[in-house]
Amino acid sequence: MPARDQRTDLTVTNVRYVSDAMNAESGARDLLLELELRRGRLRQSLRAALRGAIQDGRLVAGTRLPSSRRLAADLQVSRGVVTDTYDQLTGEGYLQTAPRAAPVVASVGGVAPAATEPAPPTWRYDFAATTPDVSLFPRHSWVRATQRALAAAPDRALDYSDHRGRIELRTALASYLARVRGVRVDPGRILITQGFTQGLDLLCRVLAGRGAGTIAVESPSLPDLWDTVRGHGLALRGCPVDDQGVLPPDQPVDALVLSPAHQFPTGVVLRPSRRAALLAGVAGLLIEDDYDAEFRYDRSPVGALQGLDPARVVHLGTASKTLAPGVRLGWASLPADLVEEARAAKAAADSGSPVIDQLALAELLESGDYERHVARARQVYRRRRDRLICALRSRRPDLAVTGAAAGMHLLLPLPGDDLAIAADAAGLGINVRPLSPMYLTEPVSHGLLLGYGRLREDSIEPAVDLLLRTLRS
Repeated sequence: MPARDQRTDLTVTNVRYVSDAMNAESGARDLLLELELRRGRLRQSLRAALRGAIQDGRLVAGTRLPSSRRLAADLQVSRGVVTDTYDQLTGEGYLQTAPRAAPVVASVGGVAPAATEPAPPTWRYDFAATTPDVSLFPRHSWVRATQRALAAAPDRALDYSDHRGRIELRTALASYLARVRGVRVDPGRILITQGFTQGLDLLCRVLAGRGAGTIAVESPSLPDLWDTVRGHGLALRGCPVDDQGVLPPDQPVDALVLSPAHQFPTGVVLRPSRRAALLAGVAGLLIEDDYDAEFRYDRSPVGALQGLDPARVVHLGTASKTLAPGVRLGWASLPADLVEEARAAKAAADSGSPVIDQLALAELLESGDYERHVARARQVYRRRRDRLICALRSRRPDLAVTGAAAGMHLLLPLPGDDLAIAADAAGLGINVRPLSPMYLTEPVSHGLLLGYGRLREDSIEPAVDLLLRTLRS
């Protein structure tokens, strides 16, 4: 490593000129710099080369560079090119200069090497219960929708706008949700989010700001949901789920998060009597997670709970299951008294969701392409579900799956240790999720969540055969 007063000669390589001068008397070192010695780019190229050598550590702090006169002679350029370069890098903090002295490399914070992004696990069979088949994403329809939306959008649509989201999407959603889900909402009370998690996060932020203390959730439910609630300093209370749906909290709470159309993970549909009991017995807000209601296979899905009491129920929906998680678009149908606070929370979080994607989804909804895609996806998932149930029944008739004919997962109750079974399955290359860690309350049930969103039809029987090996062992 050169000393503080050591000189450094510069070797320049490019297609036109190579200098390998070495100052043997001073013990100077050569430094390879990639330069483009082309008229009009001399200063830019030399700045970039020296700056890069300092940033990546090839020129360490304290190294004395050649004088402007000497470096200009080595490079066969005018002295002004080098002087301007030294002045610019001094102003940026890369060099230190003193009168009648060559510049010295300043101390610059090192850049940590880029972390290697871990590759996602590769499973032989993936029973993930919360993910759709992203290969079904309607790419051509999305491209057409984007082109049409951009052609029709005024310039102001691409500017900063209402943090609730584009009026085109909020209007299309109000019509769609009223017709398909029975939601009673106008465009002014819809907030566009980046999915269910952000919708819940914004609501928790608003409730915490109002002084709320406790949020109730279904038990079992997703632990990720619990983390969102706890992240705002709110206490968490679990409400047991039976074959009629979630039970009302036994103590007052500020809000209850529930999935009435298809409870996750049990698959239970909230019965009418239980709906009435919740609306009558819960004084706080009801937050309805309507995550996969479009996928009901034996009958039409029940209408949204929000339609019974729009002043107290927030309806949260998302395109993550119907289109793909990467679309990052969801929506919240809000009671009137929550709109302004939720809008402010969204503004603080990200200043609004991506506009072009909002316009594309609005076009998909208005054109009918969205519902045509959902209908096609529904047929795919229904065939997979039927085939999965048939494979299980033919091999292990003593095992009975539970839950409504809906969504993209089954629940397989088991008497044994589901954590151990899931670990054994992982050892065979099978991704399957155990039920027991999703409980906040006693008693805890055991079982496996068998998702078919990422199982090809022709892989279902071999996947079941391999999974059943873990049960036998």
